[in-house]
Amino acid sequence: MKKLFFSAFLIAALLVICISCKKSNTGGNASIAAYTVHHGTPINFPTVYVKFGAKEKPADPTSDYDLKLVGIHENHVHIEELRYGNYYLFATGFDSSIMMPVSGGVPVKLKWGQRNEETEVDIAVTE
Repeated sequence: MKKLFFSAFLIAALLVICISCKKSNTGGNASIAAYTVHHGTPINFPTVYVKFGAKEKPADPTSDYDLKLVGIHENHVHIEELRYGNYYLFATGFDSSIMMPVSGGVPVKLKWGQRNEETEVDIAVTE
């Protein structure tokens, strides 16, 4: 009887742990300051699309995303309340020096040790 009770308790504890462990999502304490740069020049007021749990660019990063942030800061976007895990950031903007739209992306991995920190990331964009 004790073995049965212990086994049931162990299974229940493992289920609670598995259900409560969420990676690559919102609801955490980590944040990313995503800076958009074109040939060393900052791109002002970018739009950043975030795909959770991704290491590579989605087929269409401007429609297949989990979070969209429009830049209100000059050349970056703050992505807040993230958990540790993998993210793909895709940025679009306009380079006024060449009068052309620019875009680009970068995979980002937030490690367990970064779960309470802000991480700065440069997103290189091209024509």
